[in-house]
Amino acid sequence: MCMGKPLETVFRENLRFYRQKAKLSQEKLSALLDKNINYITIIESGKSLPPITMIEQIAEILRVEPKCFLEPLEKNEKNFINKEELIETAKKEIANSTEEILRNLMRS
Repeated sequence: MCMGKPLETVFRENLRFYRQKAKLSQEKLSALLDKNINYITIIESGKSLPPITMIEQIAEILRVEPKCFLEPLEKNEKNFINKEELIETAKKEIANSTEEILRNLMRS
């Protein structure tokens, strides 16, 4: 049990959370794993659990540590950093800073 939930439930909820954050459908993740199109659907529905080696492959594709699948979802949501959003924010900040520097140089 993990925070009152069976560990299998925690795993399935986290798998769904990270898959959706990565903007991957169940079918797309299954294909990236070179598995049957319904593979992730079967796991997320609780009909099957993947072996450890498959959990490692899923984690690599979703760019998370395998242990994240076993931690409470509430903790994962707080610690999750969307790399694409972070990059976009950094690009905007750099562009704004560059624009400000250029304006200051033009005034000099």
